[in-house]
Amino acid sequence: MSWSASALAAKAGEAIERARLSHHLSRAGAAYGRRRFASALRHWRAANSGGSGEAAFRIAELYVKGEGVQRNLADAVRWYREAAERGHAQAQYRLGLILLNGSLGGVVAKWHGAAAERAPDLAARNATALFPSGFEAPPNPVEALCWLEQASRNGVREADAVIGSVYLEGHARPKDFALAREHLLREAEAGVASAQFHLADTLFRGLGGSADPAAAADWYERAAAQGHPRAALAIGTILLAGQDRPRDQEAAGAWFEKAAEADDPQGLYRAALMRLSGDGLPRNLVRAVTYLRRAAHKNHLSAILALGEFYSRGAHIEPDLREAYVWYRRAAELGDARAQFIVARLSATGAGVAANLRESAHWFLESAKRGDPLAAHNIACLYARGDGIEKDPEAASKWFKIAAEKGVAASQVILARRLLNDGSGAHDEEEALAWLEKAVAAGDAEAKALLASLQLVGKTVPRDIPKAERLLREAAEAAFPPAARLLGHLYSGQFDCPANLEEAARWYRAGAEAEDAESQYRLALMLRSGEHVANSAEGIAWLRRATANGSAAAAFELGVACCRGEGIEKNLAEGARHYASAAADGHPVAMFNWGVMLRAGVGVEVDEGGGRTWIERAAEAGLKEARSALAALQ
Repeated sequence: MSWSASALAAKAGEAIERARLSHHLSRAGAAYGRRRFASALRHWRAANSGGSGEAAFRIAELYVKGEGVQRNLADAVRWYREAAERGHAQAQYRLGLILLNGSLGGVVAKWHGAAAERAPDLAARNATALFPSGFEAPPNPVEALCWLEQASRNGVREADAVIGSVYLEGHARPKDFALAREHLLREAEAGVASAQFHLADTLFRGLGGSADPAAAADWYERAAAQGHPRAALAIGTILLAGQDRPRDQEAAGAWFEKAAEADDPQGLYRAALMRLSGDGLPRNLVRAVTYLRRAAHKNHLSAILALGEFYSRGAHIEPDLREAYVWYRRAAELGDARAQFIVARLSATGAGVAANLRESAHWFLESAKRGDPLAAHNIACLYARGDGIEKDPEAASKWFKIAAEKGVAASQVILARRLLNDGSGAHDEEEALAWLEKAVAAGDAEAKALLASLQLVGKTVPRDIPKAERLLREAAEAAFPPAARLLGHLYSGQFDCPANLEEAARWYRAGAEAEDAESQYRLALMLRSGEHVANSAEGIAWLRRATANGSAAAAFELGVACCRGEGIEKNLAEGARHYASAAADGHPVAMFNWGVMLRAGVGVEVDEGGGRTWIERAAEAGLKEARSALAALQ
């Protein structure tokens, strides 16, 4: 075969050009190795001018790392694209990765933004001169997938894992699980941990083919053995549940701890739980708390809640409500409704933090907005009373109804009471009874007592003494004192029923021992009158307890006993004090007696003007004796 002179010249030219490119690439590599980035860039640019894909790739890498040039992914994309179009497989892969999600401008964009605020025109000119390719790399998932597939065809195995994820998630193309599984399998068999993990996921969930949990477990384990934390979590979970593998707590714990050592938040959390309980990993509170704190600092909500519970319950250490509050507050700020409820309750009670009803109302409202039914009930109560938040009856009704609809019996009872007693036009006995029956069906003692009270008098519902008696007994046995009091009333002969004083005394005593003031007063009257068992001294003792619990009637009776010396040593001064107390609580006869004692100076210093005032109040309250006394004073 003979060559023409022109052909020989062309061949010689090509050889010279290859030698030139090789020279520049070699010099660039040597300069880069000595960290002489400017020199390396100069030689790579010279090689690029001769069409070297490798040179364009290396220049792109400089822009990615910010070596010898300002770090700028937009410029990197330009050079990667140039190399990729020349068939450079790694450039095709890197270009695909960047275009898949895009990249913001970082420091350069911040600089340009600040400069543009001061001098927009100058900033624009400088940006064009310094960054002709711009400083942002906008995402282009479709182009990204094309380059990744080209890289895969050119032997870049890592590209298959990314392509598999793209088809798995439907990021650039419609989801295609079968194609995803195909790409992931090639990469998994090549030993890439991320591909092994994603392949295991498709097999476990049956995506792109039939589910194969056993094969999934094998791939999870192979990825985990290479240090993939999510794979370690997955195989640990499989072993803990005994799913397609024999149950092995210790092996599960070891995998969870591997994920924790890789600083995976879920791995830290799972390993911490095992370190707390001693199940699967040796019990170690210090390491458990360390794991939880590390996960919490990554905003792992379950870990934050676990820390709150750890410090509040004190199952392993002395409770520390202050520390518990810190973690529950953190979870509350992340939007957890349960934590918001707990923070609200701690703020209301002053446990672990200074009591603050305004703060409590804020967090009850936040929790209620996120659907917590008890928080809805509590914020309704605060709106109704105006505690920690501006009083708002309409908002209170709204939240009571929301809580009631979610099954909070206390709200159902409050709605029933409002609908039975509301004088604003909202009276609705039928709706009230519906709410009451729901609360009764849920076993609420207050609801049972309220329904029974209606049945006793035949109001809203037909009179039904046996049903009322049964409901009251159920409520009283559930430790609801007002029900015991109503039973005492029932058995003492009220409601037109035959009296059973022994039962009346028994139920009044049950209510009295639960510190129900009315029950204490009624029991005292029975003991002092001898209706059942006469015991005046015990009767006086119950009067004192009822008075301490705010019963004006008990204070009046105690005043009578002291002034007359009935069951107690006569003591006019003490009697006067009890009359004064009952009078202040609106007892008409106590007002009159207290006024008379003041005018006469009996048991107290004379105060005719003050005495007359109390007699006038008694008269205004409708007491006939007071009116007669005032007439005589005229």
